Amino acid sequence: MWGGLQPWLRPYADWLLGQSRAQLRVTSTFRSYSEQLALWNNRKNNPYPVAPPGRSYHQLGRAFDVVGPSAELHRLGALWLRLGGTWSPRDEIHFQA
Repeated sequence: MWGGLQPWLRPYADWLLGQSRAQLRVTSTFRSYSEQLALWNNRKNNPYPVAPPGRSYHQLGRAFDVVGPSAELHRLGALWLRLGGTWSPRDEIHFQA
């Protein structure tokens, strides 16, 4: 599930998802330059913001995307912010550190 995520970040991500009783699914962790470029080139078809290649925390193994009920993502986002992570309601699926 956490393939490519920085080892120091995994316990925090595990803890966060463990706080939820909702059905959640991790959809993205590490992305290569070419994977990020493909997302960037297709960003007009993506409902969420996409960083250009070289500027995504996914490429550093410091971000993960989670899908689930919006209200639950917002609740987890508030917890993540209290832990010192970065999260925004504008990109509710994206958690980074």
